[in-house]
Order: sequence, then structure tokens, then C-alpha cells
Amino acid sequence: MPALKGWHRGERAIQEKLGYRAAMAMAFAAIDGDMPEQHREFYVTRLPFVPVTTLDELGRPWGSILAGANGEPGFIKSPSDAKLVLDARVWEGDPLLQNSDLFGKKDKMLVAGIGVEFSTRRRNKFAGWISKLERKGQQIQLQLDVNEAIGYVASPRTQSHFKPNNAIRRRNCPKYINVRDLVPHPHAFPKIIHRELSLSPSDRLPDEIIKFIVDADTVFIGTSYVAPKEDESSYPSHVGTNQRGGRRGYIRVKPSDGRTVVLPDYSGEFTRDNSVHSCNFIVTPGNRLMTSLGNIEVTPLASLTFVSFTRGDILYLTGEAQTLVGTAAHKVMPLHNALTTVRTTGYIFVADALPVRQRPGTTVVPSPYSPPVRLLAGEASLTPYFQANGKDVTATLQSIKILSPSLATFTFMTSEDIHFKAGQAAILDFTPFIGEEEYHHMASGKPSSVNDDRIRTWTISSPSPDTPTRAFELTMREKPGGAVTGALFSVARKLADYRPELLGDLSPLAIGVKLLGITGDFTSPEEPRHSLLWIAGGIGITPFLSMLASMKPTDAPSSITFVISTREPDVLLRLVSSTLGTNNSHIRITIHMFSTVSATESLDMPNVTMHNHSRRVGSGFFTRIGPTLIDQAIYMCGPPSFETDILATLVDVGVDAKMVHRENFGY
Repeated sequence: MPALKGWHRGERAIQEKLGYRAAMAMAFAAIDGDMPEQHREFYVTRLPFVPVTTLDELGRPWGSILAGANGEPGFIKSPSDAKLVLDARVWEGDPLLQNSDLFGKKDKMLVAGIGVEFSTRRRNKFAGWISKLERKGQQIQLQLDVNEAIGYVASPRTQSHFKPNNAIRRRNCPKYINVRDLVPHPHAFPKIIHRELSLSPSDRLPDEIIKFIVDADTVFIGTSYVAPKEDESSYPSHVGTNQRGGRRGYIRVKPSDGRTVVLPDYSGEFTRDNSVHSCNFIVTPGNRLMTSLGNIEVTPLASLTFVSFTRGDILYLTGEAQTLVGTAAHKVMPLHNALTTVRTTGYIFVADALPVRQRPGTTVVPSPYSPPVRLLAGEASLTPYFQANGKDVTATLQSIKILSPSLATFTFMTSEDIHFKAGQAAILDFTPFIGEEEYHHMASGKPSSVNDDRIRTWTISSPSPDTPTRAFELTMREKPGGAVTGALFSVARKLADYRPELLGDLSPLAIGVKLLGITGDFTSPEEPRHSLLWIAGGIGITPFLSMLASMKPTDAPSSITFVISTREPDVLLRLVSSTLGTNNSHIRITIHMFSTVSATESLDMPNVTMHNHSRRVGSGFFTRIGPTLIDQAIYMCGPPSFETDILATLVDVGVDAKMVHRENFGY
């Protein structure tokens, strides 16, 4: 039997906050009181290391990493379905060394762990207490009495293969685990770099520690539940360990204090919650059991353990934790509805510790389910427009101009005055137009649909208004299989075929969406520059169209070099031509059009010089103009692969990568 008789008060509280308390009534059956045979075999034969959580003398949770001396599986034994024996190597700086001094001084030394097989995304969890502990130098032997077990159990047909979509009987979601190929690295030489166990109120984390956190795509979180006296018979005190993953950079640190770590919660589903603004979605840990968040509700403490799988460095961190939902979460991370903050009270950083590393020559395979990275309110340029004057700001589709079969400009009219700078973007919620995505826990055919909240961000292509406006244009390309662009272009094509007169005035159709905000710092320099270099890949031309249309004689640079790479040179040239219009004598621009398709259009303007290149943008081009690059403000926008290639080329010719302005929608 499990140690707990149902959900404790913290778990019930967070389930209530997140809107699906009723749905969790039967889910407690997912937690077993002892370990299934497959769990035991998994721990014994598959794991080269296991993260665990214990408490220090102040009751703070700390994460530890336990591994065998040689970095191979086999350091764990399981003599019964309720016991694990770990014979592990422990290095100086790991919190377990200090916490082990508490063994025998309390009724029970609580422990919890999670085993993750990163090559298959399989994971299992356990919790209980340490019943025996022996230390000999750097070796420590622990006997764990397990009374909580949760994880994957395969059917007989699928025991040899991890198939998340059809083989899970226990709810322990693997979908945000990033796949790694790990191999033993027994010759590690651990060294304590930082050890600060009690930070003062004004202390900040060192810059290199903040960078280590922000660079991470995986973290192990430890929590504790200290039972109130009246609950301890049904819900005894315990600790928990969990794993969270996402895209690199999804974990943030508040710039304001330099010590509060912000961990966004993701989910396999999103749910409308009428208690908060209707555009926001519930995002919680993928299995929806919320044991970690529930523990934090009662005992607001947590540990975070970060590992570099390439260098073996480990950051152990503990602090004061809280879970924020709805408006409180938005103030920290705009448009994200649930997150956990951990204000660091102690940390330890040990270099070259983990006796396991990522196999040389291999790369991480990111989980396809991870949503895009979002920045904190203190990091992102964002003007929110939801609930302006107590109501939503709607954007109604006014007209469509079809530029090519897959390219069009959509004009929207807003219900409230807005303002934007040239190069900024509109954040739109298209749920009123296309509806909500039906819930799927996992969707191997289209994993991005699992977290599709119908919110999209597009750069505004119309000029920046001098005064508040109620109109803006979005020039966009149809994305194959895209839920939003597919719907918009479907409307455009049907109208072109059957009601072309409506393309100029769609107001009778009343196609409305919600404008959530204006974001982005990809804007022209505050101080006018002598010259600018713009580099656009395909539809990445859109912010430059807005910048061109917004330039006035007083702030126009003496020259603009505009590099455009495209498969549709004529279409983009027509866009540039219409943007420049006739009142453009103050803008002197040289356009370099790179395309494998010959352009037939030309710009017959005295202040515009045109060069066609029948190839891709290469290093030779930037080498020729290299001497002038240092004096120019460089802006680049295009697909990620295009930007990566161009940035590498610019660095090769002596450009500092930090000086290249790039678009970032991490609101």
C-alpha cells in the first residue's frame, strides 16, 4: 500500500487552483506502495546515476546525484519490492555527505529519487526513508525502504521498447525529456568552485552560475511535505524528486535579484479557466499528478539540481519556493499561466563531478513537445493589451492582399487604440477564429499540437504610427500543416475563387481574434546611425518593411545595404517597391538580391541601387564589404538555419556576434 491515503491538502489545493480537481479523484491509483518487478529491474540494470532528495538540518531539501564509481549501471540492488540498496560514489560538495550526519538523529531520514534513462525517455520515481547508512571515504551505502512508487510499466508485448503513446500504465510523463546518449566517464576529478550555504538578503548568484542555469535544458527538482499534526496519520511527511525538461533557456533567473530561479510548468493539455483572463492556459507538469507543486503549497521549499552532461559540472541549489498561477504568474512571465519560483538560500557548484558524460560526437535530441522559450517580464519588451479597460482587445480581419500562393498581407482593425515601433510584433490569440485544440496527452504525428494554445506572434509589416492607431498589417507565409496560417490562407483562397470583392473589405465576415500584446526589441537604433546593414531571409523581410515605411528624413541613415535571400525575388521586390512608394528621396538604399531564381522585376528609383546575385549569400560577399561592416548597425531576420549560417559567416570576417541584432519573440 502507498504511504499516503489519497491526495494531501497541498495537492488538493493546487489541483483546485488549476481547475481540474474533479478529474484527479481517481488518479491516485497511479501511485503504488511497492515497486513492480519492472521498476526494480530498471533501477538495477539501466541507470548509471540517480538523483535523490534529502533534507538538511534546517529542513531544506537538497538534491544529490548518486552514481557508481565507474559510471556504469549496477550500483543499485533491489533485494525486495520495498527495498533498494545503493552502493555509490559521493564526491566532496554533494549535499548528501553533510545531510548523512543526520542519520539516526531523527525518527526517519526521508529520501526520494527518480531514475531517468535519457536514451529512451523512460523514468520511474520512488520515495521512502533511509533505513541503513554506511560511509567509507568516498563510498556510501544506503538501504532505502520504499513505500511510494510511480512510473512506467509496459505490457508484455512492449516490455523491450519504450512506446510512450500506447505502453504507459502509470502516469509518469516522459514527454519533456531531451534524449541523450550517455557513456561512463570514470576519470572525473570533482572540485568545489562555490559553496554558499546561507545567502544574505542582498546576495546575488555569480554571473557564471546564472549562465549555467539559463543554459540548462534539464533540472531535477526536490520538494518536501511536512505534515501538520492533524494530518500525519493519513498523510505522513515525505520528500519528492522529479525531473523537468524543455528547450535550452526555458529556465530563467530574475534579473531584479539575481537569485530567484523561475521554472515554467508545462502540460500535455491546456484548459480554459474562467477565474483568470480567458486567453490564458493551464500549464502544469505533464502527468497532472502535481505532487511537486502540491508539496510546495504546504512546505514552500525546493531544491534544484543542474547537470552539465558534457563537462560533468553540477549545481546544487536550495531555496524558498512558491507556485504562481494566472495573473500572479503573468507578472513574472507574461502569458505563461503557471510557474514555480525558487529564491536561492544556498548553493554549491562542483566542477567535473559526474562520472557519466554525453557520448563524444553526439548531440541532444530535444523533446518535440517542448514549447518555445518565454522570457521574464524584466527581460522582454512587451506591452500587454488584454483586458484593456476591463475588456479584451479584439483584432478583426479587415482585408487580405494575396502576394503569391503562399504569401499574403492581412490587415487587422483593433477595438482599442494601440501603438507599436517599427520592427515589433503582434501577439494574437486565434482561438475565437479556429477553436481550441482537442486534448491529446501525446501526439507522435504532430507533437507541437499538444501545447498549441493558438497564440501566435508575427512581425508587423506596416509603418509605426506617430499617434495611437487601430490598424496594423501582417505579411506572412503559409506554414505547411499550420493550424493558424492554414485557416487564414484557406479563407483567402476561397474568397479569391468565389467572392474576390470581399478581399478588400472582410468586415461582413466578422473574423475576430484577440490582441494580447505588442512585443519585441528588434527596432531601429535610438541614435541614428551613419549606415545600416539589413540581412533578410525570405519572409524575414517583414520587420524591414516596417522600418523602411517608418523612416523620416530626420532619422534616415546616409545609406542602407539591404541583403535579401529568397526563392521569390519578384514578390519581395514588389513589397519593397510598394513600401518605398514615391516619397523616398531621403532613403539611399543598395539592394543585393540573392536567389537561384532570376528576378524580372526592377526598382526604377534614383536613390535605389540594385544588384542581382544568382546564388546563395556566401562569405565572399561579406568579405568584399568587410571593411565597412564595423561602422554599420547590423540587423538580421530569417529562418533559424539561415541566421545561424549568416552569423557564422559574419564572425569569420571579423564581426562581433553580440553586435548583430536578431529578432526574439521570447515574451
